[in-house]
Amino acid sequence: MDDLQMLAEALHKPDPSREAVDEGRHRLQNAMRRPSRRRRTAWTAAGLGLAGAAAATAVVVTTSGSGGPTGTPNGPPSPMSARQVLLVAAESAARAPEGKGTYWHVEYVRNGPGAEGRSRESWESWTTRTGRTWTSSAKAGGRLLKGSSGLSLGGLPVTFKQVENLPAEPAALKKWIAKGWQGSDVRTSAGKLTAADRREFGLYSLVSLVTDVPAAPGVRAAAFRAIATYPGVRSLGEVDGGQGLEFGSEPQRLVVDPATGRVRNTNFYVPQSGGTVWIQPPATMTITASWTDTKPA
Repeated sequence: MDDLQMLAEALHKPDPSREAVDEGRHRLQNAMRRPSRRRRTAWTAAGLGLAGAAAATAVVVTTSGSGGPTGTPNGPPSPMSARQVLLVAAESAARAPEGKGTYWHVEYVRNGPGAEGRSRESWESWTTRTGRTWTSSAKAGGRLLKGSSGLSLGGLPVTFKQVENLPAEPAALKKWIAKGWQGSDVRTSAGKLTAADRREFGLYSLVSLVTDVPAAPGVRAAAFRAIATYPGVRSLGEVDGGQGLEFGSEPQRLVVDPATGRVRNTNFYVPQSGGTVWIQPPATMTITASWTDTKPA
């Protein structure tokens, strides 16, 4: 068992004793003080989606730098790098139970001032494996609207069957997503997707897998590991709800809780219909997703 696995295991246990907390902190400090070693690890990559009731997912946005100086022997530990945050989150995600239920339920909550003056706004969706969908929002007067739709990996249309069969290794997952975008007829306002567009949208697909797509625990873990391979993912350090990460030129921000493998907050999301929705500061977006047997209401 390596340092990241030990840390994830210690963090994952609910309501730890004071001794357990001290031990976990001690392990983290030791791991950060030691110089990094090259490890032989074979990883592959895949998919994106919504998360469920038995295993709810949430996303929080912040920025993350790619590593800090090692701590001195008796000094405070170095802050976690973006890569460390993502790899520990992957270990935690892999340990999560498999979700079960009839409906994939996703709730989006905007916290903070919005364009219409409301300090908090939420909307929900329930989707069955056959594609039947129900949505509810304040803009619709709280009415339940019926429809039909599939899933989307950051704008890349996919079926439930495809999500169920996504590879659970980072490299294979990234390859699957890249192939999907290459064969997609999705266009931007400038026309067909460029190679740079496909790389950026591939990252959006991975973010979807750890936020609002019903991906299996192993696939979510692979998505976290795949995100860790992208250049330019920066750490913002410890923030409310977890560790802040930032990437892209906009920039996109996430708040990740390494102990649970959940995204607690974000400043952007890609709805199932495609396109990117930006949450203007100081507001943020929280996304929770899980399988449930509770009927839409």
